[in-house]
Amino acid sequence: MSNKITEYKKILVVGGAGYIGSACVKVLFERGYKNIIVFDNLDKGRVDLVDSRAVFVQGDLRHKEDLNQLFSNHDFDCVIHFAALKAVGESEKFPQKYFENNVCGTANLLAVMDEHDVKQIIFSSTACVYAEKASGVYVESDPLSAPNVYGSTKIICENMIRDYNRTKNLNYTIFRYFNVAGDVGLNYIDPDAQNIFPIISEVIVGKRSKLEIYGDKYETRDGTCIRDYIHLKDLVSAHVLAVESVNSFEFNLGTEKGTTVRELVDSFVRLNGKFAFETVSARKGDMGVSLADSSLALDKLGWRAVEGLDTMIVDTMVVYNGK
Repeated sequence: MSNKITEYKKILVVGGAGYIGSACVKVLFERGYKNIIVFDNLDKGRVDLVDSRAVFVQGDLRHKEDLNQLFSNHDFDCVIHFAALKAVGESEKFPQKYFENNVCGTANLLAVMDEHDVKQIIFSSTACVYAEKASGVYVESDPLSAPNVYGSTKIICENMIRDYNRTKNLNYTIFRYFNVAGDVGLNYIDPDAQNIFPIISEVIVGKRSKLEIYGDKYETRDGTCIRDYIHLKDLVSAHVLAVESVNSFEFNLGTEKGTTVRELVDSFVRLNGKFAFETVSARKGDMGVSLADSSLALDKLGWRAVEGLDTMIVDTMVVYNGK
């Protein structure tokens, strides 16, 4: 990758009209980057959330011809890849859909990057890649063995990226997200919410009748799953730091603080009032405990999460309350 100064570095943000992608584009401009191209199929993305200073191109990773045209028209220095289907439950029901979108799409992107000699990628992965272990606290060197199809697609993509690093000198940053929540002022609303923060928000504002808590027999302090929730602001700040990284690493992105589902519900109630919920059967593929050890990101990128759970809840509810 060339050592262009920030003002001239050209960045492709794939999936840049989605929840995380549009937030990243906004922050990149705030940090001084000026040449940003957004590529999105608008399956869940919203073009109205893409910063007006960015160039928007509609296309699909599954269609290699779309990528060939895109890379023929632009000389990229860095690719940030957010585009993926990400619902664990849905992936178990429709595995082929996930392999086609996540795996084939990424394979196409890597091939076209190689053809056009683009040597840096920042990739959105997930904590779902880890083989479950008793402590539930994961470091980047832990074994990978996903308990669900979504995680399997990300493992395959990670392996492809590492192979391009080994064979083609591709510089990469792989971020393994834990559970992202909150907003950066863009007011993104998922048209098909399957994560707990937007689901609870939809219950509170009357768009759905109740929250379903999947299982209460886990070996945790109240029987419900423990998760590490991270604010969208903190997540995208790591990506901005990675744009200037010259080394290839996998990083966990989390707060290192665990919250049970019932504790999350109680926090929403404390800040917004009571809402309906019920406990149902545990969901196939869900880990009991999933917490980040993010010390490597601090050591190598100088990154740490700073926002707390209450801020995530407040920022999410601002969006759903229309304020």
